[in-house]
Amino acid sequence: MENSGIPVPGKSVTERAFAVLMSFDMAHRSMTLSQISRRSGLPVATTFRLLNHLEGISAVQRDVGGRYAIGAKIWELGILAPAHDVIGMGTRPLLVRLAVKTSMMVRVFVYNGQNALCVEEVLANGASAPGSGPGTVLSLTESAVGQILMVGMSQAARVALPLTRTQYQHVEERVASVGDRGWALRTSKSGSVEYAVPIIVDARPPMALSLSTPPGASESDGRQIPLEKLIPELRGVARGIAAILASATTSEQSKSFITGPARLEKGEDPSHE
Repeated sequence: MENSGIPVPGKSVTERAFAVLMSFDMAHRSMTLSQISRRSGLPVATTFRLLNHLEGISAVQRDVGGRYAIGAKIWELGILAPAHDVIGMGTRPLLVRLAVKTSMMVRVFVYNGQNALCVEEVLANGASAPGSGPGTVLSLTESAVGQILMVGMSQAARVALPLTRTQYQHVEERVASVGDRGWALRTSKSGSVEYAVPIIVDARPPMALSLSTPPGASESDGRQIPLEKLIPELRGVARGIAAILASATTSEQSKSFITGPARLEKGEDPSHE
């Protein structure tokens, strides 16, 4: 996201303010004025003025060393999003119990444009993994949670993904397979593994529950739970989360891409991949 520092003509004040806020990410959680200016593509003077306004409403905060970070107000607003209120809704104990039982990393993801966005994460000790945690983004096409989320997207939304025709055809084949089975599995060359199942709640964007090898560990470090028992455990927690979220769902309808959830609940036999 590094920019040349030359502002784009015609940007409104709102667009410039968001450019400042969007210059922050997981790898740039605390930055100096010059860093923010460079990453947002705005002049230093403009960036300084915007940061002062944003600091005044707690959208950003500044430490004693003069470095800026996202402020509490953005967090307060963010958790109001229908897909993100899994945080603070009493779902964490379910995630912790699953992490302890499996010795694996448990995460909740939501559909976020062309990515899968992590909104909650726990390890067996109740913490988040170093360098990971809420805010982590995974590719829809290169992760198990991504495959689950794509099943919940409309075909039009999948067509809009930046894929070649061959890649799109492969994605559609995977979506059909995962949708019929109701769960996804992805393994890496390093031996790490990721399982995912849908969290189905009416009037919400696609959501998924992920169980994966913690960073720095191998699959053999976790407790060896047979797949035919692991998937039902994962599904049970997903249903528990869905029940909690459903009880808090308002009458406002989400505009997200949701297809029928019935096909995701098919395939009770997890013995085939």
